[in-house]
Amino acid sequence: MSEVGGKVYLTVNTFVFPDDSTKKWAAMKEQWERIISSDVPKLQAPELTLAKELDKDYFLQSTQEVIDLINQSVKVNKVVMSRRMSLKFGKQVDNNYVLEKMLETQENSYFFIMENGNTSFFGASPERLIAINDDTLMSSCVAGSTPRGKTPEEDGKLGSVLLQDGKNVKEHHYVVDYMQEKLAPFTNDLTLATDPILLKNRDIQHLYIRIEAEKKAEAELLDILQTIHPTPALGGTPQKMAMQIIRLKEELDRGFYGAPIGWIDFDGNGDFAVAIRSGLITDANGYLYAGCGIVADSVPEEELQETAVKFQPMLRIMGGLKND
Repeated sequence: MSEVGGKVYLTVNTFVFPDDSTKKWAAMKEQWERIISSDVPKLQAPELTLAKELDKDYFLQSTQEVIDLINQSVKVNKVVMSRRMSLKFGKQVDNNYVLEKMLETQENSYFFIMENGNTSFFGASPERLIAINDDTLMSSCVAGSTPRGKTPEEDGKLGSVLLQDGKNVKEHHYVVDYMQEKLAPFTNDLTLATDPILLKNRDIQHLYIRIEAEKKAEAELLDILQTIHPTPALGGTPQKMAMQIIRLKEELDRGFYGAPIGWIDFDGNGDFAVAIRSGLITDANGYLYAGCGIVADSVPEEELQETAVKFQPMLRIMGGLKND
């Protein structure tokens, strides 16, 4: 289901075979009409019974080891480390509730739920990876973060500090330089802003630069996606070395976390986000994921706190935080 220009559309995909009869399409039309006219069931809030951050001591140790590697090496500048929170529920989670609460609470985000049986992967990502609309290419540079303030005054101060914070600005510059280099061959007029603005979500604010350029006629969305992913916002820089360190130092299998997630049509248009601020649930058990960029002047305890803040959007939806 999608909303475009104030109108809501229900889209259904199906396989078409040469021997299909019109009865199949009539049955599908009847099913669509039944769905549209049916009452919306009451959504059930999750019964969260446990939310536990995993391996905090290991994260602190491995983060310090990564900082030491960066300071001892001229080959790597940034590595993005991630960790998990374990969740347990009294019953299976209602994905419709999760989606509704994401829409209600997580502004300026890209929403997704991917289901397979009793397993669902979901999230509200602040980061668009790549989008194509006819001859227009769109992307973003999102890196560096700080919590939202409890008052407008506190929120403004936190944002101002973020805009001037050397560590976070450095993180963001790595992303900007990378995207400029990687996207230039696919565009005719790529020019990125030099100074970021603030992208504000419910719980977090980020340094942000919006990218929009004219796409070269021969450029294809999936080729661009393969070229740029993972960006320094997700993996690090240089990419190859950062990924090697992640495999060596990170204790978890990221799975879908951080993957490109989106859609593409037959005309080559599409929109993909980075699957962060996300979680994975199977039956009544699940995980939330959060990551942070490690650079030479990072402090492990501060990175631990940053990831704790990044758990908050999905933890709030699961009932682990008050919605105040």
